[in-house]
Amino acid sequence: MDTARFEEGKQAYAAKEYRAAAKAFIAAADRGDGNGAAYHMAGNSLVRLRRFGDAVTVYRHALIDEVYDKRAAVHVNLGMALTELGEYAEAITSYQAAIDDPAYTGVHRALQGKAAALCEMGEIEHAAIAYRQAALDSENPDPGKALNNLGLCFMAMRRPGDAVEAYRAALGFDTYEARGKTLANLGQAYHALGRHEEAVRAFEKATGLHNYSLSASAALEFEKSAHALTPGRRETVEGWSTGEMSPLLEETIEPVGPSDGPLMPTPPAIRMGDQEEVSSFFAMTDDEMRERDRAARRMERDARRAERNPWALVGVIVAVVAIVGGGIAAAFALGLGYPTQRMTVTAMLEARAAGQPVAQYWVAVPTSDVDKEMAKLPPMKEFALGDVERSPRTSTVTVTVTPESGAPLYYQVTLVREGVGWKVNGVDNDWRSTGGGS
Repeated sequence: MDTARFEEGKQAYAAKEYRAAAKAFIAAADRGDGNGAAYHMAGNSLVRLRRFGDAVTVYRHALIDEVYDKRAAVHVNLGMALTELGEYAEAITSYQAAIDDPAYTGVHRALQGKAAALCEMGEIEHAAIAYRQAALDSENPDPGKALNNLGLCFMAMRRPGDAVEAYRAALGFDTYEARGKTLANLGQAYHALGRHEEAVRAFEKATGLHNYSLSASAALEFEKSAHALTPGRRETVEGWSTGEMSPLLEETIEPVGPSDGPLMPTPPAIRMGDQEEVSSFFAMTDDEMRERDRAARRMERDARRAERNPWALVGVIVAVVAIVGGGIAAAFALGLGYPTQRMTVTAMLEARAAGQPVAQYWVAVPTSDVDKEMAKLPPMKEFALGDVERSPRTSTVTVTVTPESGAPLYYQVTLVREGVGWKVNGVDNDWRSTGGGS
């Protein structure tokens, strides 16, 4: 390795002249053996320039140097670059190589990167396990970040009770800086549980104590929880969420640091926050965590079966008819309405395919939230509607979307009753159909 050119590259990198730094580091690497450090820093420079494809190539050159002592750090940065390119499976393999290195002290960074890639693949349960492991890593100087993302995973798995535990554990660390964000997430979890007084307190702390600007979905849920506490007021829309998983990648990918040490000092030991804020959940093994998730999903399936049980429906119908009377009440209890769930979803997808506005098919939420939800759907060649799960106030329609290129994708469109008809309030990947969950 040309040490003079390497020093030249380090000076350019320190001055944030990343293009010049990349050229100098690559020039340094071209001469002789022992060039892992030069390729490592060249990759870091290319990442700063957002040239992720080139960074991947250069990081792989660095890994050819088998005596380079920071190969695990290279694997982490390679995983990050691959994640940015959408190569999630390869990214996970690279992160795992760093995790398996017994000498690597930044395992928490590799675990968080792996978790982010797993989330992008829809493997939310496995991502939650990785975030939990990152939080428990004694070398992790900021466990709150991993715990916050663990809570987001639980919300995606429809387990707001566990999300509350994760968020409160994150807030138990006095050094955790993103308290406003986590308090807002905690408010959303409390809202999902119907614990509106606690939700309002969490939202007020986020905005009042930490000057945190609530997302559109959090602001809406803050308003709904506040209304639920006001005498004579009732919530009119249930279940709206634009999905707070978008910050996952941003939160877990550490900044690219220099090749001569960790990015930040590592304390000798980390305890799991205020013990009053940490439940027995964090003492569970990974297998116990998986079993808990399976039990939660079994309960959810049993609840859906109960909704479809004819005798249960008869009981609901009789109760409603006794109060309201007539066939309209029976239709309400059966989840019927006009326009029907199928009509609403079909019209929305046809409008999307034609490039027309779709806000009229959604509940009353900001256009930016509608756009964020619709962005989950790829440009489509065709679509087909599947099963409809009906209940008096909420329904779910399964949709198969065939993109312009690639294999069919599966989604669940959630609707809520509005008047006598139905409006959309969420679009989610159906990971059970695509094989993303277990």
